[in-house]
Amino acid sequence: MNGNRSNFDSWVMRLIMINTGIFFLQSFLGPNEGGAMVYYLGLVPSLVVEKGYVWQIFTYMFLHGGFFHLFLNMYALLIFGIPIEQNWGSKKFLGYFLFTGLGAGITIFLINYFLFGGMIAGIPTIGASGAVFGLLLAFGMLYPDAQILLFFILPIKAKYLVVLYGLFEFYSMVSSSGGSEISHVGHLGGLVFGLIYFLVRGRERHTLRGKSFRTKIMREIRKRDTAIQARVENRDNSLADILKKIKERGIESLSDDEFQQIRYIMIMNDNAENLCVETDFNVDDPYCQKCDNINACIVRELKKYIH
Repeated sequence: MNGNRSNFDSWVMRLIMINTGIFFLQSFLGPNEGGAMVYYLGLVPSLVVEKGYVWQIFTYMFLHGGFFHLFLNMYALLIFGIPIEQNWGSKKFLGYFLFTGLGAGITIFLINYFLFGGMIAGIPTIGASGAVFGLLLAFGMLYPDAQILLFFILPIKAKYLVVLYGLFEFYSMVSSSGGSEISHVGHLGGLVFGLIYFLVRGRERHTLRGKSFRTKIMREIRKRDTAIQARVENRDNSLADILKKIKERGIESLSDDEFQQIRYIMIMNDNAENLCVETDFNVDDPYCQKCDNINACIVRELKKYIH
């Protein structure tokens, strides 16, 4: 998120304004029309199956059942959302928020319809709590040692708070069998889909790192081959030329400068090691030309003609 932009340009603030606006629209419409909004836009598993209201799995997160419900969710969205959006950027933040909110909706639908069923499947679920719990998990992953005030009083590290809430929501879901007014199923769904997001992105990161490492290795190999080729192309070929001259026209064809050059290089390469077998050496062989000891091998050949 660009530091020069107003916070009201961030998706955190936009989501807060959207949710607040919809809540006041619900209140303005009154119990009849407001109730109709919950009927059509809240998540009712039986309506999703029987009437095909599949959009409810997404739209439910923008409705709230009361001011205190709205306040808690928007406060959590503000506290956890701002640092996450600043860390990730607006596009990635919004994608994660909607992904965990939609994931929580899918969890609510599956658990309330197929596991609990009965009357539970006909009860609407509304609120951004699932996505907010997804943000809680993201905050714990990004800032594990950050101190958070539990119940506005007790300081606790974010990573421990995520675990604590996860265990509490699981226990509450099982003990209430879906009968609670609080959607513990949705809270768990947000946590689970947040975890799925981080697991998938973590695997992608490792894959990218592996590709980056392989690219780096291949780059180094190409660099090495280029250096070898340059060394071969720029190699001083005077010794090889002198050897050919001797073989073709004899030792007497050498000039004084060439003779002195041979003597000097003989002295410099007198103790050369790791030379190949003499019968394997061929000054015109491309393999020999790449060898770092080619001058020493040429000197060894020259000694056959110069005593």
